[in-house]
Amino acid sequence: MQYLVMISRSENASSMSLHRDEVEAEAEFVRRLYASGIVRQVWLRAEGGACMISEADDEDGLRQLLGELPLVKAGYLAQPQISQLRSYSGFGPRSL
Repeated sequence: MQYLVMISRSENASSMSLHRDEVEAEAEFVRRLYASGIVRQVWLRAEGGACMISEADDEDGLRQLLGELPLVKAGYLAQPQISQLRSYSGFGPRSL
């Protein structure tokens, strides 16, 4: 199944400082998810945070995995918001 994942900064992020090694650990974690096919696409959001299209067998497993993101564990990012996606029917055959 595919999921839209929205990741935002936590309420405490503005009072926290990020270290280069934390940012690199986050990037490496996401690279591994991409290489394994779990993250299909990822973007940084202009207002902060990120969004991604992910693929997983179930939402709970994906939620648990994304909870291990280093910046989520550090409290800089909030717990990811996950929405299951389904096919858009507007492009399918039309019955008259």
